[in-house]
Amino acid sequence: MIRVAGIQIAPVFLDAQKTWEKLTSFIREAKSDGAMLATWGEALIPGYPIWLSPSCGSKFNDSQQKLAYRKYWEQSIYLEDSQILFEMKLLAKELEMMFIGGVAEKFGGSIYCTLVFIDQNGELIGRHRKIKPTYEERLVWADGDGLGLKTHPIGGIRIGGLNCWENWLPMARAALHLQEETIHVAVWPGSLGLTQDITRFIALEGRSWVMSTSGLLQPMDFSHLKESEFPMKGIMESHSESWQNGGSMIVDPTGKIIAGPLVDKEGIIYANVDPLVAIEERQNFDISGHYSRFDIFNKPLS
Repeated sequence: MIRVAGIQIAPVFLDAQKTWEKLTSFIREAKSDGAMLATWGEALIPGYPIWLSPSCGSKFNDSQQKLAYRKYWEQSIYLEDSQILFEMKLLAKELEMMFIGGVAEKFGGSIYCTLVFIDQNGELIGRHRKIKPTYEERLVWADGDGLGLKTHPIGGIRIGGLNCWENWLPMARAALHLQEETIHVAVWPGSLGLTQDITRFIALEGRSWVMSTSGLLQPMDFSHLKESEFPMKGIMESHSESWQNGGSMIVDPTGKIIAGPLVDKEGIIYANVDPLVAIEERQNFDISGHYSRFDIFNKPLS
């Protein structure tokens, strides 16, 4: 058995260090409850660029959008030289836990939506940059690459992950399925509407355990910001409903919801993953094995 934890929290928006400190306390709580793996939502550090739609982020050469981008870039992290990542690796080693979660990664003047993989020895064993940012996300996030489409070992099995709508890409899912993925981590900005269908679909398709871990964001989560550095503060605070309501859940290889969905509140969801349940379900349908027909699908169709 592998005990896993999905951490659903709101960031201290556009404050990477304080968000990490908040996340740390939830990780320690998960460890005290026996978790070997902790996950968190898409770009939680320092937050999802939610302001783009309500503030007309597509305005070209707009001074307010530039200010918001500047703040977001400042609070994004380098993977090679980041105090937060250094602390993250130390914590993983101390707790002997694996972490998989979303950060905004800066490289040059660009920002990537990145999923980091840190093992129980405190090593950064992988990073996956979102292949294609979705719709207005492209105004802030650069296109990623395929280098992170890999699975990684934990407890004798393989685990992989994708960011948000990447989970709807058949070829991206297949790339991980074909590497004997047993646990699939899908990270989201936070919406039950995003997680409720695809989580069960991936579980049934891959006969895998699936963790959908989301963020959370409400109008009050912008109150600490200054308009001089984030001009959209008033727009974001005046919203009458949650910007992102969560929706984290864990589903087993039969499509059964084991934990969640967690909606409109912070918290941790848990599951005890039995890898052999995936093997049982693959006896009659194994997308990476006997049902794959490599002799047909590895060749051009004519």
